[in-house]
Amino acid sequence: MDIVSAKPKEEEKEGIIHHLIDIKTVDDGVYSAGDFVKDAKKAIEKIKSEGKNIIIQGGTWFYIKSLLDEKSLIEFGQDKNLREKLNKLSNDELYEILKSKDKKRAELVHKNNRDKIIRSIELIELTGMKLSEYKRKENEQFDAVWFMKDITREELYEKINLRTDLMIKEGLYFEWEQNIKKYKNHEILYNTIGYREFFDLKEGVYKSFNEAIDKIKQHTRNFAKRQLTWFRQNKAKLNIHTISSLQDVTKYL
Repeated sequence: MDIVSAKPKEEEKEGIIHHLIDIKTVDDGVYSAGDFVKDAKKAIEKIKSEGKNIIIQGGTWFYIKSLLDEKSLIEFGQDKNLREKLNKLSNDELYEILKSKDKKRAELVHKNNRDKIIRSIELIELTGMKLSEYKRKENEQFDAVWFMKDITREELYEKINLRTDLMIKEGLYFEWEQNIKKYKNHEILYNTIGYREFFDLKEGVYKSFNEAIDKIKQHTRNFAKRQLTWFRQNKAKLNIHTISSLQDVTKYL
C-alpha cells in the first residue's frame, strides 16, 4: 500500500535507514499499536547497540505514546471470527455493544471510531473483564523528547489537499485496483482512508471520481483534526515542544 500510506521513497530517505517499513502484508491482518510497540522496541535495541540516536517519527500519536507510555498496552492478539461478525454491524450497533459491556470505556471512545470500538469489544472478550478495570503493567521507560511542527490548522489542511492530489497523480486509484484484486474483500482495504472512498464510488455512493477525491481530502482532514485534539490534550502532560524548524530542536537537547 505504498501510495496510500505515503511511504517515503528511497530518495526521500536521503541514505538514512528507516525501520518498520515493508515488514507486513495486508494478509497478515490488522497492525495494532501493540504490534508496533513490540517491533519498535526490537528496532530500538538494535539502534542502541550501534551507539546511535533514535528518532521516532509518525503522524499516529497514539502509537508513539503507547511505546513511550508509563503503562504497557494489553498484550492480546486478535479474534478473526469475532472481528468478522463485528464488521457486519453499523457504528451505532457496535457502540451499543461496547456500552453494554463497558460503559466507562464507551464514554472515552467516539461512536464513529469504528476501529477502536471493535478493538475494545475484542479485548473485553479476550481478557474476560472490562477494559476500564484492567490493570496495565509498568512499561519500559525511555528518555524521550517530544516535538511537533508549529503549523496552523489551515496550513495543515492545505498540505493534506495537495498531498491527496499528488497521490492521485502518482497512481492511487491504480494501486487500489491492484490491491482489491490481490486481497479480496479485506477489512484493511475497506477501512483505509484513500481506499474506502473508491469502494463507495464503485457502489454508487458518490456521483463522480472528483467527489470521491474530495471525500478522501475531507476524511483525511477529519482524521488530522482528531490528532490535533489529542495533541492539545496531551501537550502539557508529555511536554511536547512545537518547533518551526529542525534547528529549533537543539534548544531542547
